[in-house]
Amino acid sequence: MKTRLPYECRIDLKEYLEKYFLKEDAIKRLPTDKELKDLAARSIVKDHIELLPVPEGEGALAGDVAQLKTESVLSRFNKPCVTVTLGAGLYDKKLEEAVIGLKKNESTEVICSGETVCVTVLKISRKYVPKPADGMVKALKQTDSENKPVNTVAEYEAYVKEQKTTETLSVIFGQVMEMICEDFPLEEYDEDDIRILGELEKEWFHSFFLEDEGVDLYALSEEEMMKRWNCRSFDEFISMRRDWYKIKIHQCLIMLNILSLQCEGETDPCGHYEVYQELTSETFEKIRLIMDKDA
Repeated sequence: MKTRLPYECRIDLKEYLEKYFLKEDAIKRLPTDKELKDLAARSIVKDHIELLPVPEGEGALAGDVAQLKTESVLSRFNKPCVTVTLGAGLYDKKLEEAVIGLKKNESTEVICSGETVCVTVLKISRKYVPKPADGMVKALKQTDSENKPVNTVAEYEAYVKEQKTTETLSVIFGQVMEMICEDFPLEEYDEDDIRILGELEKEWFHSFFLEDEGVDLYALSEEEMMKRWNCRSFDEFISMRRDWYKIKIHQCLIMLNILSLQCEGETDPCGHYEVYQELTSETFEKIRLIMDKDA
């Protein structure tokens, strides 16, 4: 690649991460192992949660689902049977709080909207959340980033960790790169670099759609291209992405600087289509290491 950054200084990624974390809308950290484990567990068992009657003589708790008989001059609170999730505040917060602690067939009175409401508990049900099991994971038919089946709880936890970590790092990476690019602008781009990136992407798009959809982008009519990408030809589509190629060049040079690499051979995006993604992955890892060290 002929384009170069007009700066000789080494860009300090840690400095920009610190600036990013000072922003009010910044994601402060990566999820903890406990948060990730809890997230995985909730996802695994979500289709296996049951509502079961509470043991006889046990009072209602916040979060329980209660069937109530309400009597009042107010039509909203005059129901032979209404189902309420206690504490959710979807029916009436004050009434729900008054029911917490009551047992089946017990009654109480509460003032709602200035009128007395007599509430009788008809039934109390509680969510039963089972322990995550391998069988539940298999039923999800999930595959990981390498398209391998995820069959065990441990594998699913690893899958969730990878997904959430990548998601968080993507946000951090995008905003930090935007900050760096603003401080290290690039005004001049070599036209050959832009052309070569377009040719590389054109080749990739053609192979991908031919293999994935059986569609030859070169053979599409103008009408078909208009429906697909709102342009008249495959060549026009590539030319429309000129600004993206500039961004790609700029970001690649920034990442090469951060990673102390030279833009040559296997690290030259004009020689290898996958270089941008590889540099992004390495920068992700550097961000992760800095955050882990500072945690």
